[in-house]
Formats: sequence, structure tokens, C-alpha cells
Amino acid sequence: MPFGLGVWEVVILLAVLALLFGAKGVPQVARRLGTSMREVKEAVGEVDPRRLLEAGEDETPRKTPPPESETKQPGP
Repeated sequence: MPFGLGVWEVVILLAVLALLFGAKGVPQVARRLGTSMREVKEAVGEVDPRRLLEAGEDETPRKTPPPESETKQPGP
């Protein structure tokens, strides 16, 4: 079984879901869960693993503003 769950754990989980969301709500919850899992898979698939291993700067370096303590000059 997925995630190391046994048959009885899945049965109990489905029963709890049916009690919480009702018999009509369970398919909607499952559909939303499937959609979000598909979106996560697509987002993870778009990440290039070679980019994660490269040392160095990004192609477009980000300019960060200097801290406030460096921008303000103390007056005499």
C-alpha cells in the first residue's frame, strides 16, 4: 500500500473522511487532492536538477538594496 498504510488504515481513513465531508463530499476532496498532487509533480518536473548543483551566480543576478545602516550617513 502507498505510504506504508495497511488495508485497515485505509478503511478507517475513508470512514473518517466520509463522516467529515459526507458521501457526496469525498469525491470532491479526492479530486482536489489529485489536482494539487498533479500540480506539485509538474512544478517539481520543471526544476532542472543541474541548476541546483551549479556553483555560482544566477543568470540574472538580483540586486539587493544595501542595509539601512549603510545608506544613512551620520551627520555632524
